[in-house]
Amino acid sequence: MKTLRQEIWAKIPSHVQVCAVTKGHSVKEMEALLQDLPHLQIIAENRWPDCEEKFQKFINLKRHFIGRIQKNKLNKILPLVDVIQSVDSLELLKLISQKTTKPLEFTFQVNISNDPAKQGIAPENIRQIIKESQKLPNVKLIGLMTIGDLQNQEKYFQEFKKLFDKLNSEFPKMPILSMGTSEDFELAINCGATMVRLGSCLF
Repeated sequence: MKTLRQEIWAKIPSHVQVCAVTKGHSVKEMEALLQDLPHLQIIAENRWPDCEEKFQKFINLKRHFIGRIQKNKLNKILPLVDVIQSVDSLELLKLISQKTTKPLEFTFQVNISNDPAKQGIAPENIRQIIKESQKLPNVKLIGLMTIGDLQNQEKYFQEFKKLFDKLNSEFPKMPILSMGTSEDFELAINCGATMVRLGSCLF
């Protein structure tokens, strides 16, 4: 008999990557998750120092940082991560470019709903910021990420997909459109997500 998380995994098309958000869960819980889902390849944390033990333990997985980054924690975070999904300004990306000791992949976080309570780059500014980002060494743009809007989720997911496609027609192709969480991942996939960030539904 399949476990609940195996049933959830079975709903996700093969072209969509699952980013398992391990916030608040122990190494032991993560080991149980990996036993149930042996094909899982990506884990994510949103705070330092929560990621320290887990990211050092699971070095065979791709490790994403998805939370707001305090600039004074960059020196601690950068050696542990493979991808930062929450780059929300050109200023932050410049710091990452200067401080990283290895080539680092990232996604720009876009505030697609222009919600003042959310972090992220305004949609109307992302094109120019992508242009500027191409001049920086040691960092590689692989996609866009957004946090949905509970009131108009489908509308903003569709707008984000249109923006993503437009930018992909103008710049080197980005493979990652990261949107959707445990509450709305099926809608996000239907709207074109290529990565979903799942936490509570897996644990």
